[in-house]
Amino acid sequence: MRVGIPRVLSFFYYFPFYKAFLERLGCEIHLSRPTNAATLENLAICPTDEPCISVKLAFPHTAELVKAGVNHLFVPILTSADRFSYYCPKHIGLPAMLRSGLGLPPEMVLAPEIDWRGNPRRSLNSLVDAGVRLGASRRDAWAAAREAGRCQGAFNRVAARDKLTYPEALEQVAGVKRFRRSRPYNPQACCDRSLRVGVVGHSYILYDYISHNLVDRLREHAAVLVPEMVPHGELTRVLHASPYGKELWSFEQLIVGSALYWLRHQLVDCLILVGPFECGPEAVVEVFLEQEADRHGIPLLIITVDEQTGEAGLVTRLEAFLDTVSGSAGGAARRPEHAGDRFIPPALPEKRVLGFPTLGKLGAALAAILSAEEGAAIPHLPITRRTTELGAALAPEFICYPLTVTIGQMRECLEAGANTLVMVGGKGRCRLGWYAELQEILLKRAGYDFEMVTIHSPLPLTQNFGPFVQVIGKLLNHRPWPHILSTARLAYSKAAYAETAEKRLFAMRARESERGGADRAYRRFERELAAAVSLAVLKKTYLQFREYCCSAAVEEGLAPFRVRLIGEIYAVFENFVNHEIARTLGSLPDVRVEVETEITILNWFRQNILRIPGQLQRHHRIAAAARPYLPEAVGGHGQDSVGLTVLAPRENVDGIIHLWPFTCMPEIIAQSILTRVVHELEIPLLTVIINEQTGEAGLRTRVESFAHILRERREERKVLLK
Repeated sequence: MRVGIPRVLSFFYYFPFYKAFLERLGCEIHLSRPTNAATLENLAICPTDEPCISVKLAFPHTAELVKAGVNHLFVPILTSADRFSYYCPKHIGLPAMLRSGLGLPPEMVLAPEIDWRGNPRRSLNSLVDAGVRLGASRRDAWAAAREAGRCQGAFNRVAARDKLTYPEALEQVAGVKRFRRSRPYNPQACCDRSLRVGVVGHSYILYDYISHNLVDRLREHAAVLVPEMVPHGELTRVLHASPYGKELWSFEQLIVGSALYWLRHQLVDCLILVGPFECGPEAVVEVFLEQEADRHGIPLLIITVDEQTGEAGLVTRLEAFLDTVSGSAGGAARRPEHAGDRFIPPALPEKRVLGFPTLGKLGAALAAILSAEEGAAIPHLPITRRTTELGAALAPEFICYPLTVTIGQMRECLEAGANTLVMVGGKGRCRLGWYAELQEILLKRAGYDFEMVTIHSPLPLTQNFGPFVQVIGKLLNHRPWPHILSTARLAYSKAAYAETAEKRLFAMRARESERGGADRAYRRFERELAAAVSLAVLKKTYLQFREYCCSAAVEEGLAPFRVRLIGEIYAVFENFVNHEIARTLGSLPDVRVEVETEITILNWFRQNILRIPGQLQRHHRIAAAARPYLPEAVGGHGQDSVGLTVLAPRENVDGIIHLWPFTCMPEIIAQSILTRVVHELEIPLLTVIINEQTGEAGLRTRVESFAHILRERREERKVLLK
């Protein structure tokens, strides 16, 4: 049995495991060739442009193996390596992306799921099932899995003990020949072994062609340390001692953990972080590394590479950086005396003033909870262009747009007098769970003085309900719980009425005779909703809006087009961020469009917190629809985007608009798979990628063109039916 393994991504970390497992089962392993210039020329077979270069490379590498005639491809689903963390979503969704993008038969791709966080036993069974598909007995497959684990452990120990890079260790332990250059890169280079350079980054970037042999080049100038040289036990200790370390994505733990270990033991004179363009996790870890490097007085260079990176420019940056640090290296006395101490925020004033991002329609609901006392919270601050400018001034370059907007809102709250910021948390596959930590670091680095309070989910109740209650009590100044619960009920009702009213607004926009009347009535409803202080007033306010919708004149005989908005939740529900795309669609002069979306904060709340049966059933139906294309949850609403698109033709939806922020990891995966879905189901799709540079006029033009496509498509179908 010939089994192919693409020489990308997890290959650089786990090939000894893969090799031992497959060879024990009697398979013949075929590796794709190392990346070269010809590989880069074939990147166009990746169905979309948005994935990082490491994912793009997987497509030509896999296509090469398919062309070589392998029977199977071995591309595991990497979900989690331990009970605390996940892998980056691209490692979860890679097999599905390859199947969809290259049109591979499902049985060709062996994709056992490695999920030690969710269900370790199921992970072992998944490996065994892969062995059975290769013709082995379950007993032999179990033995192969155990042998593979021993080989992987030995590989990691050899790399750390002998201070080998992964390519060196792969050559020594697994027989994978590495590239050896016969002459020096820089004949004039003079190696200064007293200069210690820590290089961190993903191994599939550091040791691939696109990095231009960066590590070997640096070795001509200095002593170089890389993450695999740090023993696993030391990594674990330093990560668990950090407030954020053990919950980082798995490969990012190696990056941050090794850097923390070197910094805290004074083992490096400078740090270099190498990452791919658009890397989602790196936008998070670079903030942590900048903070730690600054705390220890260590220079940090961040290098971003992709298929366009030129060798000459990269070498110039490296050599210039080394020149700046070589004269100051080697002196522990020059480092801050208490560099390793954690910052402890000062005690806050007795009077708390809360600030919080508004989160779309939830603004009124949050204000109802947090502003129950006079002066307890900053009133709702609308998002403006200034908000995004304030956020962009602090946010990392490749972070997603929602963090940019929310940190801008937080700056405005602090400038308006807030001394406590409130943010949701919860570590998962996407970056949202890291917002609070990043926002706190970036704002305090900019000089703001405040306390960050992070609200985590109360589920599971046995573990999290107590801390959840403590945080809520602290935020609400320990008000009586009956009062808190009644306020929460009012807030939930405000959010629910706002969501229901918005659905009516979408329907009325598409049918009303007097265009704009529904929008005026809805704005009046929003003002009255925000001011309502009782459930009775809330109900009356909603009924007045509903009465308007039922009595307003509508065009007879209309059959509006139904357009479904899918994508990243913040981009879908925050009107400023998506440039009021729902209003644009519903207000087109010559095409009537009814907008719908199920990706809302309340639906998430009903599904994940309240566990309402109807919402859970709908979620299961969406996941089942996505499963043939994307069987795994990749974080955020990535799987939902695929499932809602698959369901669209069955639910009489005419078109899909996929909204997501630039660099959004789950939606990049969804987009790659949607190219196949919309082709097979013949449903129009408009992809809208949003950041602070997105122009409203250009977006409106695209939306108008999409609506006209829907109209032409309907007319063509009418002709065919005659």
